[in-house]
Amino acid sequence: MTGGAGIRAWLAQVWPRTEAALVLAGGDLRVPLADRAVLGEIFDDAALGELRGLATEGEFTGDICRCPGSLTVALLDAHGAVVGAAGLHGGTDLAWERGRFRNNLAVADPQGLCAFLRRYGAHWL
Repeated sequence: MTGGAGIRAWLAQVWPRTEAALVLAGGDLRVPLADRAVLGEIFDDAALGELRGLATEGEFTGDICRCPGSLTVALLDAHGAVVGAAGLHGGTDLAWERGRFRNNLAVADPQGLCAFLRRYGAHWL
């Protein structure tokens, strides 16, 4: 497990490289991201900035949820390669690179995050 400071440092390197984001069906499953249904695509810089705030502000729990999560947000670089991904858990937590960090982020604005994700295809939230 990596502490919150380590994950925040990793996120600080990932977000500047992010050119787009995908909202994908399925949480932290063993199904490759490329094989999942795309619910929504985010290319707009303002929307990516909003997602960054919603997906990085909050407190790390020091643990992970035991459920598989409901969907995944994948961050893509300019070449379309995934540079980071997070599974949504309970509508309140994001597990950034769950297998790597094993530390959920309890987002500061879960209602805002869910509203944002609904705008991009996650209609059941």
